Amino acid sequence: MLMFHLSVMIKLFFQLDASVCPEKCDCSFKNVFCSEEKMREIPAGLPGNATQLFFVETALSSIGSGALGSSTTLTKLVFLNNHIEELEAGAFWGLPSLAELEISGNPLPAVSPGLLAGLPSLTTLSLSSNAIHSLQPGLFASACHLQDLRLRGNKIDELPPAIFHPLRHLQALDLSQNVLTELPDGLLAPLAALRVLKLSDNMLARLPPGAFGTLSRLGELHLDGNQLAELPAGAFAGLGALRRLQLQHNALGSLRPDAFAGLSNLTFLSLEGNQLASLPATLFQGTPGLLHISLARNQLQALPPGVFANLSVAQSLVLSHNALARLPAEAFQGLVELTTLQLGHNNLSSLPPGLLDGLPSLATLGLEHNRLPRLPAGFFDANEELVRVGLEDNPWACDCRLAYLLGWLQVFSDPLLHVQAFCASPATLKGQPLREVTHRQLTCAKDEGRDAVPGEDAPGQCTYSNPEGTLHVSCNATSCQRLSLRLPPPPPGLAAGPGTEYRGAWVLRSPCGTLQVSVLVTAQGPEVTTPPGLPATP
Repeated sequence: MLMFHLSVMIKLFFQLDASVCPEKCDCSFKNVFCSEEKMREIPAGLPGNATQLFFVETALSSIGSGALGSSTTLTKLVFLNNHIEELEAGAFWGLPSLAELEISGNPLPAVSPGLLAGLPSLTTLSLSSNAIHSLQPGLFASACHLQDLRLRGNKIDELPPAIFHPLRHLQALDLSQNVLTELPDGLLAPLAALRVLKLSDNMLARLPPGAFGTLSRLGELHLDGNQLAELPAGAFAGLGALRRLQLQHNALGSLRPDAFAGLSNLTFLSLEGNQLASLPATLFQGTPGLLHISLARNQLQALPPGVFANLSVAQSLVLSHNALARLPAEAFQGLVELTTLQLGHNNLSSLPPGLLDGLPSLATLGLEHNRLPRLPAGFFDANEELVRVGLEDNPWACDCRLAYLLGWLQVFSDPLLHVQAFCASPATLKGQPLREVTHRQLTCAKDEGRDAVPGEDAPGQCTYSNPEGTLHVSCNATSCQRLSLRLPPPPPGLAAGPGTEYRGAWVLRSPCGTLQVSVLVTAQGPEVTTPPGLPATP
């Protein structure tokens, strides 16, 4: 009963305070929300027990000293998308409990050095999407407990070298979408607690040596969308905790072999949209934990053999939109956990047999927008998890050499995946979707596209054989009819007789694909017998 009465008393208390809510605001529990486009000044009579106060899309153009009065309960204050052009010194004086202050989406050109005075509890400050050109020295002198600083989307073109010295507890700094052209030496040195640093979409053309050397706890570094043409030696030295590195959309033309040395915890790396024409063979030796790598939209023409060999836990590799004309058979050696490989929008006219043999986890493969007329027989045989393959915009030659690919599409590919791939030749099939082509339509001239196997296949047939020539099987689209088996001689001292058994297993290949065959032969009498309908060749 006592708890019930106490609950009613608390509810009545807040209802009483809400009854003095300013006319142009909404008050609910401890939150006050003011969004009146004609509001030009802070209204009087704000509830004294409010903990969160919002001014959104009003006509406020300036905040005078002491305009908000005093409050020991206010913890969050937001000015979003107003018309604020001036913040007087002491504008937020008297708010000792304020932990989060946001002034975003305003035409604010500058911030007074004393703006943050009197805010001992401030941990989050957002001054994003304003028109701030520079930060005055001493701005953060009284904000020593700040943990999250957001300055995204301003017009800041330079930073005082000592501007961040008081911020020894800062964990996240966002300076993206400004016009910074350089980072002063030692600018970031005091930020030893920093976990996330965003410098995206500026105009940085160079990085000072050791710029990040003291940031031993940094987990994310965003340098994308700048004008970096090179990375200095040891650019990322000391960043042993770094997990995410974004370097996309710069002007990098080459990389040092040890550019990423020491980044053993790195899991995400994007180099998309640079000008890389080649990669050092040892580029990824120091990043064994990489899970996601993007090298898309560069100028890569070739890959050094084994360049990805150290990336045994990688899950995705994006190489689309390059100039790759050929790939070595061992290009993807070591990527045993890879599930996604994107090779679309290149100049590939052929792919080597066995290219995907070391990728048992591969589920998605992009080959679209290349120059591929066909794929090698058995190309996907080692990829039991593969269900999605991008094939569109290739000049597929729909002849007998495409039988393997069509068979794979019909049996293994995702039935819900609509493959926009069409025959480019012969003329009788040009423009026909691959999925609609039947095996009867896949013809070749005599001896064209056939492997070197004994005998000549009839139309619609393929002969599977093993390299030793021990076993041959002739099959058509629905069944296998002929078996040719050469038995080895019996072991010395053991003559073949009734009850003698011979067991063998082979992997057979043909232009149509791969076949696994196991054979058991038992001698019942003086001659070795075979199942009816499968003549043996001794």
